Amino acid sequence: MDRVDVEKIKGSIDIVPVISGYVNLKKRGRTYVGLCPFHTEKTPSFHVDSARQTYKCFGCGKGGDVFSFLMEIKGISFPEALQELAGQAGVTLEKPGRRQSSEKRKLYEANRLALTFYRDMLRSSQGQGAMSYLKERELSQETIDAFELGYAPDSWDSLLRLFRSRGVPPEVGARCGLFIERDSGGHYDRFRNRVIFPIRDISSEVIGFGARILGPGEPKYLNTPESAIFKKRKVLYNLHRVKGLLRNTGAVVVEGYMDVVSLSNAGFHEAVATLGTALSEDHVQLLSRFTDKVNLVFDGDAAGRNAMVRAVEPFLGFDLVPRAVLLPDGKDPDDVARTDRELWGELLAGAPSLWDFIFDESFSTRDTSKLEDKKSLMKELVPVISGVRDPLFREILAQRLSLRLGVSQEVVVREMKQGRGDGRPAAPSRSTPGERRPVEEIMMRLMLFDDRAIRMVKLLGFAGEFRDNDLSALVRYLMDHGKEGLDAPECPDRIRYVASRIMADGEFPGDPTKALIDMGCRFKSRTIDADIQRIQHELIQAEENSDRAKRNSLLVERQNKANERKHIRAYVMEVLQRI
Repeated sequence: MDRVDVEKIKGSIDIVPVISGYVNLKKRGRTYVGLCPFHTEKTPSFHVDSARQTYKCFGCGKGGDVFSFLMEIKGISFPEALQELAGQAGVTLEKPGRRQSSEKRKLYEANRLALTFYRDMLRSSQGQGAMSYLKERELSQETIDAFELGYAPDSWDSLLRLFRSRGVPPEVGARCGLFIERDSGGHYDRFRNRVIFPIRDISSEVIGFGARILGPGEPKYLNTPESAIFKKRKVLYNLHRVKGLLRNTGAVVVEGYMDVVSLSNAGFHEAVATLGTALSEDHVQLLSRFTDKVNLVFDGDAAGRNAMVRAVEPFLGFDLVPRAVLLPDGKDPDDVARTDRELWGELLAGAPSLWDFIFDESFSTRDTSKLEDKKSLMKELVPVISGVRDPLFREILAQRLSLRLGVSQEVVVREMKQGRGDGRPAAPSRSTPGERRPVEEIMMRLMLFDDRAIRMVKLLGFAGEFRDNDLSALVRYLMDHGKEGLDAPECPDRIRYVASRIMADGEFPGDPTKALIDMGCRFKSRTIDADIQRIQHELIQAEENSDRAKRNSLLVERQNKANERKHIRAYVMEVLQRI
C-alpha cells in the first residue's frame, strides 16, 4: 500500500455512513450530529461534516477523518483501518515487501498449526494431567476455551513430527521458537509437558507461546524467544481480547498470563500482562491507544514496592497517570481472584495514583525535620519529577514535593534545573502551559494547511519551542516528511491521530499570510523573552561572584536581544518573503 491507495480510498468512502454504523446521526444543517462514542454525554456534541469528510466532538475534543475514527473506535492501527475501508470501497491494495510478508506469513501459519496441535493435545488422553491442573485452578471450560489453552506432551518430537507430516520445514518452526536446533543436527520440541498459553498481537495473530511446566522443573514459566513477528516489549498478553472494553473499564496490568486468566475466570476481564519484561514505553504507548486509565498491580513485599517506584519511568512521557494496586503480602492476583473477589474489587477501587504512592513510600522512611533526610528525599524524587515531559504536571509535582518537604517551590525548581546536566538552570518561559497550547495548536494548524508554515518553523528554529509532547512530535515529523508523509503507511499512528484531530477544524480563518506573520512574531518573542530571562539570571550570578567581565558581556548580550525584539515583525516578514 502507498499514498495512491490512501487517496483512492479517501475518494471512494463517505465518512457519514461509516460513522453511522457506530453513532445514531441526525442531519442538522450541513452537518450530522449525534452522541459522542468516545465519552459519556446526554446532549449531542459530536458533529460529522460530510463536505470536509471530518468529525469533531466539541465535548471531549476528539476529531479527525474516517481513518482516525476507525482507529479510535476499534483500537486498530492505520494499516488495519486502511484494509477495512479498502474492502468497503472495493479497492485492492498493493502490498510492497512481498518477500518479507511471505516470510512472516510462514511464521504465522506455523504458529497457527502449533496452536491447533496444543489445543487438541489438551483435549486428548495425553492432556488429562494438564486438564486436571487447570480444573484444580478452578478454571471453567469456558475460560479454557476463550484463552485457547493447550498442552505440550512430554515428548521431544511430537510437534516436530506433525510439522514434517504437513510438509512444514523444521527450520520455520525453529524461527518461531517452537523448536531448538541440536548441536549434532536436527531439531527437538522446545515445550514438553507444559500447559500452553498462546500469545496474540493486537491484530489477533498468534505470534508466540507461553508455557507453564507441570510438576517439578525449571524454568517454571517459559516463552518462545523473540522472532520476526514476536517482540516482547511491544506486546501485552490478552490485549487483543479486551481492547474494546478498556475505554470504559481501564486496564489492569499484572505480571503473568496465569494471573490474567484467573482474573478473567473470576469476572474481571480488563487484565493484561507483560511477557517477562518490565513495562516499557512501547507498552504504555500501546495502552494509551485504548484507555487513559491504567492500574499497575504489584506484590505487597519490599521487592514489589521497589518495583512500583521504578514503574513510573515509562509513563513520564505520556499523559497517563497510573494507579498503584498493592496486593496483600504473600498474595498474587491469581490467589485473590480465586479466594476473595470482593477484595479484588476493593483493591482496585481504593488504588492511589502511582505518584501518591511514590511520595508516601519515600516519606514513610524519612524524618523531614532532619536536614539529611530532606536532602535524601530531594535527591531521590527530583530526578524522577524532572523526567515528566508535561510541564503543567511537572509543576504540580514540584509544588507537592515542596509542601511535603517544607521548602519553597523555587528551591525544588532550582534543583530540577540544575539536574539537567549542563550546569545551567533552564530559563523559564513567560508563557504558562495553559497559554502555550492554543498558540502551538494555531501554528500547527497553519503548518497542516500551508507549506510555508513548515518552512518558516524549520528556518527560524521554532521546533524546540513546542512544549506539548504530541505537537512536538508532529512538528518534527512534518519537517522531516512534509504533509504528504501523513498518508505514508509508515507514519506512526499517534502522529496521524494528532494531525487528523487538528485538521478536522479546517483551515485557519482569515488571511493566512497575516496569520503566519503574527504567529511567527509570537514564537520569536517567546524565544527572545526566554533568552532575556536566562541572561538576567546569569547577571545576578555574575554580580554575586563579582565577575565584572562576565557582567559586561551579559549586559551587551541583553541589549542586543532587546534590540532584536524591536524588529521582530520586520524580520519575520523578510523570512516569509524568502520562502
